[in-house]
Amino acid sequence: MIRLINTIEINPLKYARENPELPEISDYPDPEEWFRKWEEAASALNRNFKVIGENSNLVDIDSIDDENLQMILEKVDNWSSAFDGGIIMMENDKIRIEPKCCGDLGNITEWHKIFDDKTSDWTEMWIGHPWIFYRKQKAKVQFSEYSYVNLKEIKGIEPIFEVDEAELKNEFQKVKQYQIHFKNRIATILKRMSMDKADEISALLTGIK
Repeated sequence: MIRLINTIEINPLKYARENPELPEISDYPDPEEWFRKWEEAASALNRNFKVIGENSNLVDIDSIDDENLQMILEKVDNWSSAFDGGIIMMENDKIRIEPKCCGDLGNITEWHKIFDDKTSDWTEMWIGHPWIFYRKQKAKVQFSEYSYVNLKEIKGIEPIFEVDEAELKNEFQKVKQYQIHFKNRIATILKRMSMDKADEISALLTGIK
């Protein structure tokens, strides 16, 4: 069973609160646990959202409430590019595909291309770098390992897992609707913030036209 999840990348330290009470190192001997607690204390976000994995900054967009979303929007540096993040594929609670460096919400178009593709050849799928390749075989979609080598240069691509194309398409339609809903929520908040061209900006931030 597979599931697709829309995510954006949220660095808690970007939303630092004034004069936070930071945890003592002596209270958390494990450095990673101490850092997580430090991030939680330093951030103004209420962190009610769902993070994908304990050490991940990728957050399910459907779990972000309006309070957090407005704080996120108030810290946007570039109104003309989509949020970092993208679509995660889960298979039986295991992450199979996740967006990598420079991946963003606009990469939903890469997933859409799978269903328009009429060939059975390997095709590059940009989800940030490293990226992956896919091909369609007998109503299945096969995916490769991550790669820093482009399709023209790589030799002997091997599939590492495959999914039913109809099931994947059904999941894709769900995440597309979630992303449209996210765009509409952003537009509403931007209008509340008296932002000009709220609808246009929300489309740019979410990669949804």
